[in-house]
Amino acid sequence: MRFLALKFGCVFFGTLVALAVQGQENQTRLWQDASGKFQVRAVLLEQTDTTARLRTEDGREVSVPIARLGQSDQRYLKSLLAPTDNPFAGGVSVADRDASRGGARDARTKSTDQASTQSRSTGLRMLGDSPSVGDEMALPGTGNTLDLGATPQRSFAADPAPRSSEFAETTISVSGVDAYDKVSPPIIIDNSGHQALISIGRNVSGRPAETRGRIYAVDLNNRAADLVWDEPSAVRLLGHDTATGRTLVVAGLDQFQRGGDLVMLDGMAIGQPQTLYRRGLPGAGKPGFAPQVEWAKLLSGSHAAVIVDGSLHVWDLPAARLIYRIERVGVLPPPALSPGGTFLAIPENGGAVIIDTASGEACSRVEFPGLLKPGVAFSPDGRRLLLCAGNQYRVWDAVDQNVVAEATTTDHLGSHPMNWVGPKTFLSQLGDLVHLDLGMSIWKYSTPSTTEPVVAGGSMLVATSSRQCDIIGIHLPHAAADQAFDKLMQAGDSAMLVRPGTEVAIAVETTVDGVDSAAITDALSEAVAKAGWKVGGSPAITLVAKIGRGEPQELRYRSMLGPNRSESKATLNPFTAELEIRRGSDVLWKRSTSNHVPPMLRLEEGETVQDAVKRYEKPDSAFFARLQLPPRIARPEISQQVGRSMLKDGRWHDLNTSAAAPPVRRPSRFRGR
Repeated sequence: MRFLALKFGCVFFGTLVALAVQGQENQTRLWQDASGKFQVRAVLLEQTDTTARLRTEDGREVSVPIARLGQSDQRYLKSLLAPTDNPFAGGVSVADRDASRGGARDARTKSTDQASTQSRSTGLRMLGDSPSVGDEMALPGTGNTLDLGATPQRSFAADPAPRSSEFAETTISVSGVDAYDKVSPPIIIDNSGHQALISIGRNVSGRPAETRGRIYAVDLNNRAADLVWDEPSAVRLLGHDTATGRTLVVAGLDQFQRGGDLVMLDGMAIGQPQTLYRRGLPGAGKPGFAPQVEWAKLLSGSHAAVIVDGSLHVWDLPAARLIYRIERVGVLPPPALSPGGTFLAIPENGGAVIIDTASGEACSRVEFPGLLKPGVAFSPDGRRLLLCAGNQYRVWDAVDQNVVAEATTTDHLGSHPMNWVGPKTFLSQLGDLVHLDLGMSIWKYSTPSTTEPVVAGGSMLVATSSRQCDIIGIHLPHAAADQAFDKLMQAGDSAMLVRPGTEVAIAVETTVDGVDSAAITDALSEAVAKAGWKVGGSPAITLVAKIGRGEPQELRYRSMLGPNRSESKATLNPFTAELEIRRGSDVLWKRSTSNHVPPMLRLEEGETVQDAVKRYEKPDSAFFARLQLPPRIARPEISQQVGRSMLKDGRWHDLNTSAAAPPVRRPSRFRGR
């Protein structure tokens, strides 16, 4: 049974096309894989066009690819597709029938029948509402568990937002705040971009009288903020569904931003919120830390994707039903929802997986250079996916399944949040405005906000959270950045000291015996070729690789075994590896690393702590093979044109000038680039 789970994995939950026929759904049978080596006794819960979902005798649910089942099992599944008078055939799972109550059964059957024909192209939004199973219910935390490693099975179609409008330039005072107040990012609640919601939750340990949760409705045109929700428990906004006018919040948070219930509200957009139902989080009431909602998106007025304690759950909220879950997703960085809500991009080490939100089926697997987990963001047209981490980015066309832009920049960009500003520009986590054609930062922006900004239609909406919570709408990019971009484009490759085709030299400097200089040279030669440069001639640019020694470090470790938990000391004499790109004595770009020892050591038989530390003390020549070189490095006089601006008093203040940038609307040509 265990081997079966390993062999088959927990794959994906496809669109429902057929289920076990009446009278057979509770029958336990022996299932075998195609090789005949693995078998398990289980009940068929449902089958899709590609998978069969089984419940084993020990209560686990697994999704098995039909193609990997034995021929007898495949024939059995096909026999269940035959015409039948069973009112449940072709629509409702056994789990749904068990969960339905009274008059909810017929409506649930209709909803799942719709899933059979619509979820592939329209997502969960077209299923309609399931009937509520009660005002207060607990959400299931176990059930159909999918595997992100599954081979992509379905196609991707561009999924744009229904409509997108830019925000007015404005500053609106919402409320005074302090360090205990947790301010949510603003959420737009109408297609015109004129109305927004923001929450301020507060829970101070030992001061229950100060615990409160407030939600404000903000009118960006009339510059007004009205308190529409005021409750004696900490609250955080999670999402709003414009089509139905419903708002999802988590209420009842403790001082660690844990616990609480998911609460669905109606009428928030008109200032008259009413609670539709509350749903308890999985694991609530158990010993230890309360469950934590780390990320959430509404997929419709009834369905939500929610990460609780590192696992992604897609729930039918009124029915309190788990559609599927994916383990170990995490939120550093979080997933990204396509503008139309049909697809979800989930970051993983070395790339991302795009899944269909209705079924969990993988549509595309995108690779990213290196081993970092990148931040991800869909473009407004719902077609391209931006991946970014460190000083690298990649743009993936999910329809054509190819890379359309990528670069290694001289600036560190971060990973999340990222926002598309135009078809060829994005704003990085660290405030760099990057243009895809240039492959470099063209301006740097700084905001006082600690919450994520909202960017749409060439403007940005941010909420401040220090002393005073203000909502600020501002145009992005502003006139000075537009002018800098024009100068960079006019200068072209002549503005670059290093660009594709540039000849460079390689030099290796080391004070350490036994270093393979030839291997380092070969590794750098490959990196040079990947960047589009050439090795040879009498170049003015030199790549200098260095291997040396750092300062000795004293380390202390405490034993995990025995009653005394004795402490041991060890000394690390780290090796260092460094690369400099030089023009004469000027350093144009630099990267370095040094030896590190993990916080927990495992000692082999007879090994001392110093022996174990010594294992991590060696020169890292492979560092040079892992480097991603920036294809372009601008001349110093050109780099000075990449200015900086800070958002202050509702306006961009350019840090290299004494005057604030005037609030003048730029020509729309920038956003078309």
